[in-house]
Amino acid sequence: MRFLYKRPRIEHVQEELDTLMEVMVSDLFVYLDLFVFSLIFTLLLSPAINSFALSILFFIAAYSLFTSLYYFLFSRIMNKS
Repeated sequence: MRFLYKRPRIEHVQEELDTLMEVMVSDLFVYLDLFVFSLIFTLLLSPAINSFALSILFFIAAYSLFTSLYYFLFSRIMNKS
């Protein structure tokens, strides 16, 4: 069955990879990823957190920390280049 599959041209593959890389490094995607990461981090630590209000506060603090780390470490480095 492999002989029935025609491989795409390298130009098409490269165009798709460039589009994918643009999406993966976009700020919106990174902030959305940090949001999901903070949510998972909060849910995994929920047995150790006593109340729902403290969980929300922890989520906001985690998201703020991760966002500020991204902004100050990666965004500033990329803008200098």
